[in-house]
Amino acid sequence: MMAKSNNSFLGWLGRQIGHVKRAVKQDVPTVVYKKTTVHEATLPDRPDEKIRRTVVDEVIKEKK
Repeated sequence: MMAKSNNSFLGWLGRQIGHVKRAVKQDVPTVVYKKTTVHEATLPDRPDEKIRRTVVDEVIKEKK
């Protein structure tokens, strides 16, 4: 009798279902407040290029 390979399709499918099952059970934090701001500035020595900074402020509430 041949040894069963660990790389079978059903083994892979079982692992994927396990990952999804675990993700569904996981608690997700609730976002109470979210503010996104974008700051742009041109470079003094290279006027055709810009520096862009994106800042995201969030207040989250963890489920207990």
